[in-house]
Amino acid sequence: MGRMAMSPSRRHGVLAATGTATAGLALAAWSLLAGSGGAPSAPAPVSHVDTATRACLLTATDAGTDPTGALAALGQVARAGSGHLIVQSYRMPTGVKPAANVNSLVQLGCSTVVTTDDRARSAVAARLTERPAPTARFVVVGGRPPTGAAHLSPDAVSVRALSKVVTGTAAR
Repeated sequence: MGRMAMSPSRRHGVLAATGTATAGLALAAWSLLAGSGGAPSAPAPVSHVDTATRACLLTATDAGTDPTGALAALGQVARAGSGHLIVQSYRMPTGVKPAANVNSLVQLGCSTVVTTDDRARSAVAARLTERPAPTARFVVVGGRPPTGAAHLSPDAVSVRALSKVVTGTAAR
């Protein structure tokens, strides 16, 4: 079988398209390589959400029934700060391994996990028994804290005490 002949006008069209594509690729490669001459820098955060300190209250009860006042105090710490503290409240679901629930908070970026009841304290204890969490601090309000967690008595919960634990500085 022989080759099919291509008409001259079609051959010119194919050559022109190939040449244009080659020139476009060469221009794109040159612009990428020429750049600004310096190493590329990381993009600036779009919002403070990814760069903020995140304090997470973990309870086994509804957030509206926090007898220690920890959630309200954490909210005051956030309002008194420079806007770089995000406070969130999480209720432990039933039927989930306690350590897995705490792991999910650490993976969400909670830099401090505060617990206010025995079931949540047990979840923190289970997580700390498995392995330490170098990116998160744990604060147990009431009860006996597990090794690796800070402790606050329910009577000691205040804006000043939680600010010191969460941000490392006391609120004024």
